Amino acid sequence: MFARCLAALTLVALLSACAKPVVETTGPLAIRDVSVSAADTIRAETDILSLVRQTVPAQILGVSDGKATKVEVRLVLLAYKNPVMSLLVGDSNKLGANVILRDMADQELARFDVIAIDQYMLNGVAGAVISVAQDKARVDRALARGLAETIEQRIYGRKTKPAMVPDLAAPMPKGPPQESTHSPAAHPSQKPASVGAGV
Repeated sequence: MFARCLAALTLVALLSACAKPVVETTGPLAIRDVSVSAADTIRAETDILSLVRQTVPAQILGVSDGKATKVEVRLVLLAYKNPVMSLLVGDSNKLGANVILRDMADQELARFDVIAIDQYMLNGVAGAVISVAQDKARVDRALARGLAETIEQRIYGRKTKPAMVPDLAAPMPKGPPQESTHSPAAHPSQKPASVGAGV
């Protein structure tokens, strides 16, 4: 079941990467609010939900003028590089999400799937060794950054800046996943959040 879900999401995301930017269909969009949630199947080494809640809003809020828009991001896939798969056919760390754009009256404007990939290039024996020894906290931060950049690229067709480096996350909490939280566009008088340590 998991393998079919992974294959389907990867295929959809790859096709989506070839699709034209959302704004070419909707017209200019000004993102005013971002909410992030996670499926209960997400099992991360650290609290990846909090990482994505740092990176995605910082990447897409207020980067363009246009129709006021809300973005809903739901994490649906997290898979770490598998030693056996890396040795045999190649593998990578992956973070996938469903994304929905709505106007301020909750009318849906667009939806798409995205996937961020980390550590794909090294496979074979070297890749298997890396997959065993890799720092999952670093991986989670890299995936959160990659997801933010991929979502911006899919909406606007460009990346306006490198994704912020999120603060170090605590271990993934036990129990049910947290409800989605909203990150409205900051008031001009507010100071931007500080950037965490490098990946």
